[in-house]
Amino acid sequence: MCAPLIATFAATVAAAAILLAAAPAAAQRGEPQRFRQASSGAAQLGPPGRPPREISDQEHAKNKRDRGQNKEFDELFSRARSVGRGEYLGVEPDISSNIYRFKFMRPGGKVVWVDMDGRTGRVIAEQD
Repeated sequence: MCAPLIATFAATVAAAAILLAAAPAAAQRGEPQRFRQASSGAAQLGPPGRPPREISDQEHAKNKRDRGQNKEFDELFSRARSVGRGEYLGVEPDISSNIYRFKFMRPGGKVVWVDMDGRTGRVIAEQD
């Protein structure tokens, strides 16, 4: 009656040992494994033991906002909308320069881009 229980326990311990042996050195040092640096230098995301995936611009922007390095998107959007004065078409964040390019279409079909600094919320440029 105890033999199946002991066999299950032994299999669990063996599986745990295999997982620990396969863990990266950073995990053994107690470092978080959510973010890793790829050999190319790009930040990547993924659990240990699985191929990492590249972090999207949206995730970078969210992380910067969460750390207090960027303004809230709603604040940036509100300022851009007051300058763009038209139908909102989208936004293109440039994470490397921390600039958000908002796109609006004004009545009559004219497209306007409003570039904003993600850190300060300042309008950098308005292009039509």
